[in-house]
Amino acid sequence: MNKSVSLGAMRSGRFYVAWITAAGLMYLLFYLFHGVLTNDILKISIPKTIFLSVAAVVYLLLGFGLNVLLEATFFKKEVKSVYTRALIAGPVTAIFLYAVAMIVGISFSAKFTLFNMLIDIGWQIVEQTVGTIVIAFIKVITFTPDEIEV
Repeated sequence: MNKSVSLGAMRSGRFYVAWITAAGLMYLLFYLFHGVLTNDILKISIPKTIFLSVAAVVYLLLGFGLNVLLEATFFKKEVKSVYTRALIAGPVTAIFLYAVAMIVGISFSAKFTLFNMLIDIGWQIVEQTVGTIVIAFIKVITFTPDEIEV
């Protein structure tokens, strides 16, 4: 039985540590950028506690998804190095998520400009790539022989 992601990998402690660590770090980066550097969170119309709580759930789901993606058999077969997989998965996921958010009209910017779009997508790429590199790093430092290729 060939599964795209082994259940053993998902049940391992390192899966959970990588998942929660990456999700927490990406959420922190999100908050630093949108809450501190740009003050975008002040501009939203829904209550901040609801927005930040939903964002936390989204980042938990994102961390889980990125972790599963890095463990996917098809991805491992094509790209042996976990760090290379991380450097591919982070930006691709970020661009995809940004495109979805743009299509449904989710934006912090009151006025849409190419500059704002490039800044937002650039930050999204940094955020998700940091998350995938953290997942890869945790997998590397907690691996057992023959499980991972750096």
